[in-house]
Amino acid sequence: MFVIPTWISVVAVIVTVLSPFLALGGVALGAYLTRKSDRELDTWRHREETMRMVRWAVEQIMEGEEVGTDAGVVTLRSLMRSELLQPEDYDLVAALTAAVAIDRVGPAAYAELADEETEVVEGDSADG
Repeated sequence: MFVIPTWISVVAVIVTVLSPFLALGGVALGAYLTRKSDRELDTWRHREETMRMVRWAVEQIMEGEEVGTDAGVVTLRSLMRSELLQPEDYDLVAALTAAVAIDRVGPAAYAELADEETEVVEGDSADG
């Protein structure tokens, strides 16, 4: 007759008891990683859409037609107030907005865009 050693019985009981908890831990880890990946993808999508809108607005402004310039400025101003713009992208879009459009439409169009401490400088860098 074959007798199972005691230590094997103890290991079998421990594995039997712990396996559901290990499976639960694996499921929880998988869910966490999926949520993290979804948040990163959402941030990436927002940035892609933001930059697509910025490119379009800049193209409209650079064409020099009054209607296109107005549409571009409205788009940039709206974008800077929207939730679509990520906080880390705000400075880039604000600087680009000022650099591309301020000489074309004047500083009054940029009132209330950023902090009150933000200084509007007219002219291009070649004047400096």
